[in-house]
Amino acid sequence: LLQGELLQNGSDVKTAGCGTVVGEKGGFDNFCDMGKLKTPIQHDHSLLVRVPSYNTLPCSYFTREGVRIDSFESLARAKKEGEDNVNVYAVPAGRLFMFAPKFVGEEFDLSHVSHPENKRIYLETLSVSPRVFDIHGFFVDSEADDIVERALAQQSESHKLKRSSTGANGYSVSSTRTSENAFDTHSKSAKDLKERCFDVLGIRPYRESLADGLQVLRYNITTAYIPHLDWIDPSPQLEHDFITSGTGSNRFATILLYMTDFEKVEGGETVFVKGASLDPEAPSKEKALADLRADERLSGLFKRDSWEEKMVSQCKSALSVSPKRAKSVLFYSQHPDGRKDEASLHGGCPVLVEKQKWAANLWVWNAPRLGYPEAPVKLDKGNSKNKQRRKKNSSEQADPRAANQKDEQKHVTFKNRGGDPTFKDAVLHYEDTFWGNLGYSQQHSVNSFEGHVW
Repeated sequence: LLQGELLQNGSDVKTAGCGTVVGEKGGFDNFCDMGKLKTPIQHDHSLLVRVPSYNTLPCSYFTREGVRIDSFESLARAKKEGEDNVNVYAVPAGRLFMFAPKFVGEEFDLSHVSHPENKRIYLETLSVSPRVFDIHGFFVDSEADDIVERALAQQSESHKLKRSSTGANGYSVSSTRTSENAFDTHSKSAKDLKERCFDVLGIRPYRESLADGLQVLRYNITTAYIPHLDWIDPSPQLEHDFITSGTGSNRFATILLYMTDFEKVEGGETVFVKGASLDPEAPSKEKALADLRADERLSGLFKRDSWEEKMVSQCKSALSVSPKRAKSVLFYSQHPDGRKDEASLHGGCPVLVEKQKWAANLWVWNAPRLGYPEAPVKLDKGNSKNKQRRKKNSSEQADPRAANQKDEQKHVTFKNRGGDPTFKDAVLHYEDTFWGNLGYSQQHSVNSFEGHVW
């Protein structure tokens, strides 16, 4: 109703960072409804109510800090004391909220996000392009210790600490990624951090289908990870649709967590090679390389003209973040319209001293991720799953009762009735993807299809 009023009145409202004004012909309604070929299917897609008189999908609305405005009461609460206007941020149907900084140093108060020690959580903008933020107060020392201890104790072959891999086609090591990693999918600390991550990003409620497991990383002297994008390149071997400018899903945002302290001279930074350094005295890449080669100790760590040597010079000249215990950083891998953000190119800088760097990362996807039944698939493979999902969602929009009609989708419930000690601490997986704990008296209800392996 609010959007209908805005469209009819031609109000002078702008959408942050998109240059679209409500009053322009075909402006705001086309911004909110990008069309079937550019609208990813979210879990609540069938609940969207089309805008009266326009028959277009509505935007979702947020405060500047990512709090959802879903009622006139929440709109009233969004009005800040002493201000005449309410800043409302519009997000197209099927898309997710994204912080819209205007300058380096700008802060976003996240007092609505709970903290384990009831401390303030807030964002500080480190870069506008790429979008990079320091999340002050995101997690605490005890959580950092627990994550590291669990990674060291992990025995599962798929989750234990081992040489880091790359790509989406299974375990594959790379000469340009020399760190080690483990995964924590369902410890209390991992689940708490993932849910807090979603709160920070303005994604509620928490959905496991939008999150990867917590990846825990260990770097030793000289180990590093060459600059790369977290956005996954499409694979011809997979039917998953990774193209997020359309209806696909891919990594949308990353939160980096640091468990150890490093000084700038010790290396181990996270570098954003296309971002401007925050150090006004930062050297050029050429000067940084010359300084490295002139240092007798450091020059002996790497082969001349190696990718590691080049990377050290990038780490000293571009935007870089040094690890600090219980420090965290947020960056986005996509633009608000789903396009891949090439500026988010980043890497793990070589460790320059005999010291272990521990870190972790949380990946959040823009729509159900690879491995989930509702994940988008390529239409050019002749696969009709996306068409079936869209047809189902469209019919549910027109008639909510259609959601109860029988089709090939099955509603399945897994329940642990208890009594068998073997399954006291059971967990549920969809193929090799962790779904949730399934201990005594716990249950999970899912939508699935024949042929899916649980």
